[in-house]
Amino acid sequence: MSPRHHNDKKEIQDSTTDFFLKVIKKEKEKQTKENTIKESTFSKQSKTIDTVGRFYNYINQTVDKILSSKASVMILALIMASILFYSVVGKDILTSPTSGQTIDNVSVSIENLDPTLELSGVPDNVTVGLIGSSLDIYRINFSKDYEVYLDLSDKTEGEYTVQLNSRNFPDSLRVMIVPNTLKIKLMKKKTVEFDLGYRFINEDKLDSKYSVSVDEMEFSTVNVYASPETINKIAKVEACIDVSNQTQAFEQNAVIKAFDSNGNEMNVEISSHKVHVICNVASYSKTVNIQTHFTGDMPAGYQISKCTLSQNQVTIYGREELIKDIQEVIVDVDVSDMKSNVTLNNIALKKEAGINKFSTDSIDVNIEVDKVISKRIDKIPIKVLNNSEKYKVSFAGEGGYAEVLVTGTEAKINNLTADNIQASIDIDRLKVGTRSVNVKVASDDETLKVELLSSSKVTINIERN
Repeated sequence: MSPRHHNDKKEIQDSTTDFFLKVIKKEKEKQTKENTIKESTFSKQSKTIDTVGRFYNYINQTVDKILSSKASVMILALIMASILFYSVVGKDILTSPTSGQTIDNVSVSIENLDPTLELSGVPDNVTVGLIGSSLDIYRINFSKDYEVYLDLSDKTEGEYTVQLNSRNFPDSLRVMIVPNTLKIKLMKKKTVEFDLGYRFINEDKLDSKYSVSVDEMEFSTVNVYASPETINKIAKVEACIDVSNQTQAFEQNAVIKAFDSNGNEMNVEISSHKVHVICNVASYSKTVNIQTHFTGDMPAGYQISKCTLSQNQVTIYGREELIKDIQEVIVDVDVSDMKSNVTLNNIALKKEAGINKFSTDSIDVNIEVDKVISKRIDKIPIKVLNNSEKYKVSFAGEGGYAEVLVTGTEAKINNLTADNIQASIDIDRLKVGTRSVNVKVASDDETLKVELLSSSKVTINIERN
């Protein structure tokens, strides 16, 4: 091998070695740099955590110190309330020098009303509109010392157009009352005496097994002081007796109120505000039948063919000695002008003396109405009643038979015969001889109307056997 070639080979080997050495050096430098960065990052994280921990401990210590002092707590509450106030309305107050708001249900005060006069036409509440400084509006809402009033100075009996006034609003606010102008009426009052009844209140809070009766009321009449127009609207005046949670006899000063025909309370002046009552509590009850009683007259050509009640029995409550002999209660049904089928809802049961309450106060009544026809029936034998002496009774002429006109639904009339009609005379306490007696007729179906066509009196001859 020539020297030159040898030298070339050596140079190549040296160059390769240097290259690998440089690569290794760079890798070491890179690793050293990464380790330095990691250490620096870890150090920063440790410092941050340590700082946060110290700050958290400082906050805890500060809060503990504040909460341990009553004055500090009050100051903190004031600061938080101020922040909350500003977040809700503060911005509007600071940025809106003028704004508007309505206040609903503002009561109306009546001033200088002649006590002998009754006032009508004034609403209990009105709406007030405000325009002006937001701060003043807020202060009014906070203080609520404003007032809407009607001054009736020098007003006598008659009709007037008046305006409502307001007071205690800041002068900077524009105040609008809705309604502002009213048409009112002042009427002379008169005194009228009413019978004092009673009603039980809070019956839902009385155990269902108990009933309450009123044994005694301090007085039974009261005077009502109102205008004739108002007096005419009063349906009843009653003492309102609170029976909640009562289990034995009790006494009470019951509030007296007047009510209209719809049961609405009326605002009138009554001679006594309360009445002393003595009440008894009983737990006796019994179940009785409900009987329908028709009132009024059906239109000509119509008749009830069927009547169905939502329930046929009811439980009555009261003292045993007062209700033990009651066998039924009545529900009145007005059939006036009834020409078609109808269901009457919530028809009240009649409360007889001694009954404190019912298991249900009202029922529904379903009535079926049909057109009716009439049928004449002749030769109905007249029966003799109450012939206790066993007399021989004979009729003069053709007087032993009756003729009637029966009116009812077509279905019933078509099946009707003389056997369904009873004609009779009563000879109780009559002596031997010739007598004139009344004839009575009836049907075995109470829904049928029976009219006597023949003479209502017949002549009979009474003889001893």
